[in-house]
Amino acid sequence: MGTSAVSSTIDVAIWFSEQARRENDYIQPQKLQRLLYLAQGSFAAMNYGRKLMPATFVADETGPVEPTIYRLFEAGPPKIPLRRMKPEIENFLSVIWRRYAHHTTEYLNQQIHNHPIYSRAIKRGLFEEIEYESIVRFFTGKDRPPIQTEQVKTDDGRTLQKWVPGSVATAKPANRE
Repeated sequence: MGTSAVSSTIDVAIWFSEQARRENDYIQPQKLQRLLYLAQGSFAAMNYGRKLMPATFVADETGPVEPTIYRLFEAGPPKIPLRRMKPEIENFLSVIWRRYAHHTTEYLNQQIHNHPIYSRAIKRGLFEEIEYESIVRFFTGKDRPPIQTEQVKTDDGRTLQKWVPGSVATAKPANRE
């Protein structure tokens, strides 16, 4: 999978904290955890499985938690200066912020509770690790159930299927006897 794009998970957590502060907002610890998890998975999906940060997520009853960050931020953001990251990383984090930060913590918790990788980990027990490979498979769509679509038939009886670039047409004419 290669090295992480950022050397410390703390840097990403502080970036999200500072972003909230710049917008005159406060980021709840649970919401910070959800943003970290979503950022890790989204980055992996967009970058061939590469880690955004060297983080380990475990299953807590509220959702995925990076325990070191949770402990560090449980009394509020630590007094650690924001470290500048590469522009492409800051741009990526801005996208995650715009996509998810306006949602409530409860909404993000509910959405993530539906992720099968979280469900499997919490069934194994509290604080069970959510394996990084599972996160990659889920966020790349390789660990999701297939979307059921209704079959569409043409006037001559052929069944149409969604076209995927690079695939070969499979519709065959109906038997006409």
